[in-house]
Amino acid sequence: MTAPPPAPPGRDTRRVLAGMGLMLLCCMLFAGMGACFRAAMLEGLPVPLLPFARGVFTTLVLLPWLLRRGGIDLRTRRPGTHLIRIAAGLTGFYLGMLAILWLPLADATAIMHARPLWALPLAFLLLGERIGWDRAIAAAVGFAGVLIIAGPQGELSAGTLAALGGGAAGAFVLISIKMLSATEPPARIVAWYAIASVAVWGPVSAFVWVTPSWTALGLLVFGSLLAVIGDFCASWAARRAPVGLLAPVEYSQIPASAVLGMLFFAEAPSWALLWGTLVMVAATLYLTRSAGR
Repeated sequence: MTAPPPAPPGRDTRRVLAGMGLMLLCCMLFAGMGACFRAAMLEGLPVPLLPFARGVFTTLVLLPWLLRRGGIDLRTRRPGTHLIRIAAGLTGFYLGMLAILWLPLADATAIMHARPLWALPLAFLLLGERIGWDRAIAAAVGFAGVLIIAGPQGELSAGTLAALGGGAAGAFVLISIKMLSATEPPARIVAWYAIASVAVWGPVSAFVWVTPSWTALGLLVFGSLLAVIGDFCASWAARRAPVGLLAPVEYSQIPASAVLGMLFFAEAPSWALLWGTLVMVAATLYLTRSAGR
């Protein structure tokens, strides 16, 4: 039997670089989504309407795909992993919206991006992975960066706690998407999350319903569009590059959010944000490098 020809040189490298580029685009889109949704909440829109609207918008975008074969493309043999992704996503998104409402946009984004640091203790507690002292110290240093951003004394306000919770839930999302991406197409991953968002947040939104202004409605629609494209980019990125390489790229959302905060909310980034982010990035890069050894 003739052996299959070897893969063209550089093919894997190009695939990984494409994945990292998609994650970079995803981060820019999510930064824009956060700015749109924050502006909508400042217009008086109740927080539950945001994940509900995002779910409705995503479902409508995917409707032709859902109806193409009578919904057969939704069939999955991994309902448990989908359930983990959905629960983590719903929790993380709601906490994230509270964080960007209660904190400066860039600060909330930075604290939520501690999720690569959360992955280490989660892997130890849930998967039984062994970790060295150097990695444990690196993770602790990374969390020190979170406290620097939170304030000079590291005070834990409600916004900070919401951002930390959103980051922890985001770690579950990242891990579950990577697990699903080995067998599940991106459209199926996104569709199940969208349907669950409508089912969970629909009744809550009806209870707290406030008719949005035209401005809030426009922000809601545009932010939801950015979120849908970002979700697909995240799934495509996870199929092309290891999580360890994608995690550092995610920090690009912090300066993007800082720029949007300055332009639209008159928020001047603090030195604490800069130094805390640098500490978090350094710790994440060390963990990424050590994981490959």
